[in-house]
Amino acid sequence: MSIDYTGRSEGLHAAQVVRSNWILFILLGTALMVAGGLAIVVPAVSEMPASKALGGVLTVSGILQIFQSSKVLHWTGFMWHLLLGILAVIGGALIYLDPFAGIVTITILIAIVFAIHGVTQIAFALKVRRQSGWQWFLLSGCVSLVISVLLVMKLPYNHSFTPATLGGVSLLFAGWAFIAIALASRRTGAGS
Repeated sequence: MSIDYTGRSEGLHAAQVVRSNWILFILLGTALMVAGGLAIVVPAVSEMPASKALGGVLTVSGILQIFQSSKVLHWTGFMWHLLLGILAVIGGALIYLDPFAGIVTITILIAIVFAIHGVTQIAFALKVRRQSGWQWFLLSGCVSLVISVLLVMKLPYNHSFTPATLGGVSLLFAGWAFIAIALASRRTGAGS
């Protein structure tokens, strides 16, 4: 016998899943914010290339997101979290390894990863729009899309302002979205 989570019952189910796993959402959000901070700071204070820093933090944050999605298997957002995690792992590995050198510039590859990430986050936000805090995912997705456009525009970069800086900002917003939805869910649960 299967449970039909459509309409209002789907929204209630999503709220319960987030509420019962709020610590995991906060941990994932914190990890994404730390990854974003590292993507911004590491290239500015070290000799590590910005693409290596961004690729590394995307890969690690993707692995964490895949792990977190495995904890919410029966939630409508499971597939979105899994896809975002897989995208981050694949995109991060491609950015880190740069296998397309000479064919596609690394900046365009980063822009493509963040554009797909933005679209996926917006789709997820619309899917859980009955959930408190869903607007943060919408904002995070829009930030990712704007960042992908800025990357394609090829802003003048220097050692302290790189594509990794923009990617780090996107990760900061994504991390905050997870924390915000967890806190909103927790407050809603405390009031019921």
